[in-house]
Amino acid sequence: MANAGPKTGASNRPLVEHDLPTGGGDRVSAWIEQFVVVPKGAGAGKPMSLRPWQRDLISSAFDEPRPRLGLWSLPRGQGKSSLAAALGLYATHGDGVMGAQVCVVARDERQASLIFRTAVRMTELNPLLAKRSYVYTDRIYVPGSGSTLQMYPADPRSLEGLDPSLALIDEIGVVDRATFEVMLDASGKRPTSLTLCIGTPSEHGTDSVMYDLRRDMLENPDDPLTTFTEFAAPAGCALDDEEAWAVANPALHDFLFPDALRASLPPKTREARFRRARLGQWTSGADDSYMPPGLWPSRSTGVPIPKDAEVVLALDGSFSQDSTGLVAATISAAPHIDVAGHWANPGDEDWRVDVLAVEDAIRLACSKWRVKEITADPYRWQRTLQVLAKEGLPVTEFPQSAARMSPATIGLHEAALNGQVTHSGEKALAAHVANARVTEDVRGTRLRKDSKNSTHRIDLAVCAVMAWSRATFHASKKKRSKVAVW
Repeated sequence: MANAGPKTGASNRPLVEHDLPTGGGDRVSAWIEQFVVVPKGAGAGKPMSLRPWQRDLISSAFDEPRPRLGLWSLPRGQGKSSLAAALGLYATHGDGVMGAQVCVVARDERQASLIFRTAVRMTELNPLLAKRSYVYTDRIYVPGSGSTLQMYPADPRSLEGLDPSLALIDEIGVVDRATFEVMLDASGKRPTSLTLCIGTPSEHGTDSVMYDLRRDMLENPDDPLTTFTEFAAPAGCALDDEEAWAVANPALHDFLFPDALRASLPPKTREARFRRARLGQWTSGADDSYMPPGLWPSRSTGVPIPKDAEVVLALDGSFSQDSTGLVAATISAAPHIDVAGHWANPGDEDWRVDVLAVEDAIRLACSKWRVKEITADPYRWQRTLQVLAKEGLPVTEFPQSAARMSPATIGLHEAALNGQVTHSGEKALAAHVANARVTEDVRGTRLRKDSKNSTHRIDLAVCAVMAWSRATFHASKKKRSKVAVW
């Protein structure tokens, strides 16, 4: 990444173009092939050679009369970031717009930086672009035209007052509605401004901006102000149908390899995720269930954790309007899981969990089993953790960040698939696991309710994920600490 601070020596001279078309998508494609160098992967270090399907995408957005709003829906692995970066550089250098403002917007700064870093590297690889650019940590400035390409996180407050000639909204499936609306409002100040949304079908389904855009554009295909292109496999196709793969993935057998799709087929990934990420298909909320139907019940032994077993305890829940759970898991490579306590709101608006009762349940569990660790997210349970620690009990913190929850969530799911976890069959835990849905995005995989205000509780499922994670951690630690005796 380029250094921050003032730069010197950038040329104000315009680029010398060789026999480029004067307008439309053909000009954009020809400019990219003349000035953009592939930064990585197939063809790295060589001029970008656009495929026919990429040319069609570009024409859909840049042919005259230009649309105001575009949506491209593609599965993963189609080179979306590279194509978007190339378009951003064209809009900065080659579109003939003085004071062009190209905005790269994504859910967070990390995601926005993927396109921006690619554009920076493309700039560095072409001396003609590099000589005409000031490259900063968050923007590329072209003094000859006063144009800027800049990245932004999806914070509506930071987007107010922009005047984009081109707004590239990456991963529109996970960008919130307020961000999209602010960018769309900002994009109406120039005669040919375009908001181009690029993404993959979202696990949020009908709650996503991308879903609404797609529906509206399908219902109004002749609207000259919008353009929509979707690559998706036929509905109902078999997951391993390679002809369907080819329909959904224009890059297949080019810079996307079939064995990469084959390696991610269920059960390695969930069916809903494979259909969204690899087949470009929309799935219903029920398809996002944490466990496939029947899997969790099949791991029940109907037997509680025996007395004096070595366990970890995991605590999760809210103080009101929901439920709180306490789950135990035996320390083993294949843990056995049981419920040590559950406090649920019976439907009373004034209900509050009895924190003292929760703490007493933890003490009772410690008298029943050999408790290696008591863990909870300190966000709500800091006081309880402090009280128990002062009593000499082994407490730890388990912040429910994506970095902690994602590997734990995936791990318990895989353990259930592979028969490496069992449970007592407790009904409340089974219900919470059945209620749990999965969110998958650039930050990882985490559990969620079926909707924000749902009364279908999942706290015990969250506890089970945490307990499984810590139990297997201690089990692996024990195994590594063994010393051979000769």
